[in-house]
Amino acid sequence: MKWWRTLGLVTLLLLFFTLTQLPDGRLHLVFCDVGQGDASLVVKGSFQMLIDTGPRNGGVMNCLSSHMPFWDRNLEVVVGSHLQADHFGEMKSVLGHYKVGEIVLSADLPATQTMKTMYDQIKRDRIKIDIAEKGDRIRYGDLYFDILWPSDNSGKVVLGKTTDPNERALVLRLSYPGLTALFTGDIGEEQELALLTEGVLGHVDILKVAHHGSKYSSSTAFSEKVSPEWAVVSVGSKNSYGHPAAETLKRFDAVGAQIWRTDRQGELEFVGDGKGYRPK
Repeated sequence: MKWWRTLGLVTLLLLFFTLTQLPDGRLHLVFCDVGQGDASLVVKGSFQMLIDTGPRNGGVMNCLSSHMPFWDRNLEVVVGSHLQADHFGEMKSVLGHYKVGEIVLSADLPATQTMKTMYDQIKRDRIKIDIAEKGDRIRYGDLYFDILWPSDNSGKVVLGKTTDPNERALVLRLSYPGLTALFTGDIGEEQELALLTEGVLGHVDILKVAHHGSKYSSSTAFSEKVSPEWAVVSVGSKNSYGHPAAETLKRFDAVGAQIWRTDRQGELEFVGDGKGYRPK
């Protein structure tokens, strides 16, 4: 009869594990630790959005498996802020493990041959692709993602191609009762100035710091305008770019933001209950 007891114990453990994996109805915002790159996961009930994938073998697959139920192999939306390897380099692995409903991009102009190969695969797989721009909105119930950038005329164009994909990186604002977050891709000061001029920026609770904390982003005017409570820097340890720049960190410190660095503190998760939010 011992095997019956063993089977019963295993069954109870599996049931407990399954119950802990069930969606809790709250909003979960996860900034994955993917080294020198960006990847963020938004979960609300059965809805999951991945914003960037980070670089190849950067760790986003571990992040997804940790925060999605083991039986769930669907990603409703994947956003590629721009087609560079540090933001979209792990897309092949994502496609190999999950069924993606829709991919949102800022442009269909891959920055490298590797990214072009990935883009061509997405088209071959007949996954819906949306090229987003300012004014577009993604909605799931009371969860909104507003596209603030790029605008129609953003980015320098040479022979039909932008000279720098960073200039057209998607800027998204997440809005949920009690919580706002801003995702800024790799935009620089010039794009920040355009956003300030257009009057679309305001205070946010959480900011995904642009371009891994580069000194050429997160200007004083921008930092003061968004004045985040949390400034999350997604960055690789001992990277060759010197990210994050000391002057960038000082600007966020000056506005009273709590600074979180994935290279030192790892992954960070926020939980919103419709009234407020808290780090988990």
